[in-house]
Amino acid sequence: MQPHTKIALYHWNQLIQDACEYANIELKPETQGYLLLTLVSYIKNESLAEKAIALDLRFESEPSQPNYQQQLKAQADHSLILAGLFPAHIARQSYRISHYIKLGSDNYQTLSDLMEGNDRIIYRQLAESFVELVDILHIIRCFNGSPAMPLIQAMELWSDTGSKTAYQILTTNRQSIPLNESLIDCTYRH
Repeated sequence: MQPHTKIALYHWNQLIQDACEYANIELKPETQGYLLLTLVSYIKNESLAEKAIALDLRFESEPSQPNYQQQLKAQADHSLILAGLFPAHIARQSYRISHYIKLGSDNYQTLSDLMEGNDRIIYRQLAESFVELVDILHIIRCFNGSPAMPLIQAMELWSDTGSKTAYQILTTNRQSIPLNESLIDCTYRH
């Protein structure tokens, strides 16, 4: 392993740990390791980063096709990177972050269903913790001084997924608590 790769691993690992601590999110070591390796591969490979931004949502591969599992993994990884690190790009495309979260989570779950042993476990963990992984990436963006996301996106994300980070964005320095429509009784609506 090259020295600059070791340094990148160390720094990204520290950022992930700091973000987990900040958000009070506990990831399983395998899930944290997968996130770390995914981030480092996107940083090292510029074409992957560009591909994440240009994510094509028309993935129509069949399970019988060669590379089906690699395509599922690539799309899930791209969805994670895009939803976590490029929320403004999602807004410009007129999509909701929750769309990418569902896409990535569903793909990881499909991979879990297709795999055996440890691979099955890690992909299931990734599917189940997808919102938290996106939250961690949002916090890492904030550590850099970048805004996590616009308030309207935070409201949509919190309403759609229960994201802890989106809730913090909505309530920080404000005297209000957002309510999810599902919590409001229909009799109080006009």
